[in-house]
Amino acid sequence: MQLAEERRRLIVAAVDSDGKVLAAELAQRFQTSEDTIRRDLRDLDLAGKLRRVHGGAIRRAGGEAAFDQRESTDLPRKALLAHAARALLRAGDTVLIDAGSTNLALARQLDDGCAATIVTNSPHIALALGEFRRTRVILLGGTYSAQCGAVLGARTLADIEQLRPDLCIVGLCGLDSQRLGASDGEEAILKRAMLTVSARRAAVVVNGRFGAPAPFLLGTPAELDHLVLEADVPADQVAALRDLAGGPELIFAEKP
Repeated sequence: MQLAEERRRLIVAAVDSDGKVLAAELAQRFQTSEDTIRRDLRDLDLAGKLRRVHGGAIRRAGGEAAFDQRESTDLPRKALLAHAARALLRAGDTVLIDAGSTNLALARQLDDGCAATIVTNSPHIALALGEFRRTRVILLGGTYSAQCGAVLGARTLADIEQLRPDLCIVGLCGLDSQRLGASDGEEAILKRAMLTVSARRAAVVVNGRFGAPAPFLLGTPAELDHLVLEADVPADQVAALRDLAGGPELIFAEKP
């Protein structure tokens, strides 16, 4: 039997991909009752993941849910991804960690001394690392956006352009074999700058980001060195990424 958490994650992915879903079609797809699907849609609406309408649901206006909503979703999946991504950090490195709920899950699993310096535009990540002593933690300046859970703006961009990190872990709102996407134009500029200044580039991505609407282009997967993915990422997506010339190393988050 399919777990409710997995079913709801797939429902959100379908809404993100197609813009709308029908309760009757979802019930048939997941071999469950329409009442169960309606409860799923109601709870997902309350969580800000979609907007429930008569007969189904549609993509919520504005696309990306607010950070405080994203932070509490898919926690087991993000924890597995974070565990796999820890190996990317090397003692002695300067590491730039972009804002995002999956990157926050990574920060919560890091050990003091995992890097010489960690720089971030996320106050949440900085607080998660706040007790570190062997690793210096630097929070970039800028104007805080509660929607993004990050500091943004000209000051943030200027700070990034002065950095030369050994590793950048960028957050993504959308991904396919041709593009890396962001849901906010200002965020896209900062993420692009992070990739530009860094020696190694990585992203840690939940399955729901594949094909998700993210209208602002920040780069292509071929520009990444490492891509940390869930173990059950769709096979067609894996094949497309592996076909990229000079594409990233694919790291899969396996259950312990």
